Amino acid sequence: MSDSFKVNSEFRKWALGFSGCDGGDIGTPEKSSVWFCGIEWGGGHPANTEELLSIWAEDVSAPSPGYKYWNTDLNYIFNWRAAKLLSAIDGGCVSAYKHFAEKVQLFASGNCGYFKMNLYPLAFKNTSHTLWHDAFADATGFASKQDYLAWIRANRFPVLKSLGSTHAPKLVVCVGITYREDFKAAFVDDGVELNCEVIDGRDLYWAKNENESMVVIIPFMVNHNGLTKDVSIQKFGERIRSLTAAEPALG
Repeated sequence: MSDSFKVNSEFRKWALGFSGCDGGDIGTPEKSSVWFCGIEWGGGHPANTEELLSIWAEDVSAPSPGYKYWNTDLNYIFNWRAAKLLSAIDGGCVSAYKHFAEKVQLFASGNCGYFKMNLYPLAFKNTSHTLWHDAFADATGFASKQDYLAWIRANRFPVLKSLGSTHAPKLVVCVGITYREDFKAAFVDDGVELNCEVIDGRDLYWAKNENESMVVIIPFMVNHNGLTKDVSIQKFGERIRSLTAAEPALG
C-alpha cells in the first residue's frame, strides 16, 4: 500500500478498520450476505481537532453488529429508501419496506444477511471538498480532502477488496454513480468491466466477480435527480434480483 503522506498513525489504524460502517451481518462464503455501501456518512464530524483525535481511539478492528433496533435505521430518508430497494430485491414491494426491515432486522444486531458500510470513513454533510478545514488537516495529516481521498483509494480500497474476497457477499449494492470508478476499484475484480443499462431513465451499472459476487452501482437515493421514486426503486430492485437469479433466494 502506497503512502506518500505524513498520516496520523492512529487515523491510519482507524481508517483501515471497520470505520464508516453501520454494521450488521458481514456474512461468510457459506452464508453470504448483501452489502449496502454508500460514499460516506452524512451529518459531519466534530469541528475541533481534539474531538476528531478521540474518534481515532475507537476500536474498529471488528465489524459492528449493527443498530440496536431495526427501526432506528428507518429514521433517515436514505435508509428507508435503501430498505425499499432491498425489499424489492428480496422479491417484495417497496410499499412493504417496513415489514421487510422488521422481518430481517435490517442492519440491526441479530440480523441475518445484510451489512451496511461506506467507501470513505469520515462523515461530512455533503461531498464538497470545501468542508475540509484545519481541524481535519491537523487530526489526519492531510492538507486537503483531495489528499485524504487519494490516500483512502490507495490504502483502504485494497482492504475492502480483500474483505470481499474473504466474505464473498452475494451482492454489493453501491450508491452513487458519480463514484462508480471508486466502487469498481473497491469491489470489482481486476480486469472485469462494468456493464451499463438504463432503467426508468436512470443508469444501472453491474459486474460479476469470479467468486460469483454481484456488484451493482445505482444512483444516489436522496437528491431529486437520483433514485427516489417508488416506481423506479421497484424496477431497479426487480432487475437486480434478476441479475442474481442464479444465486439462492435473497432475504
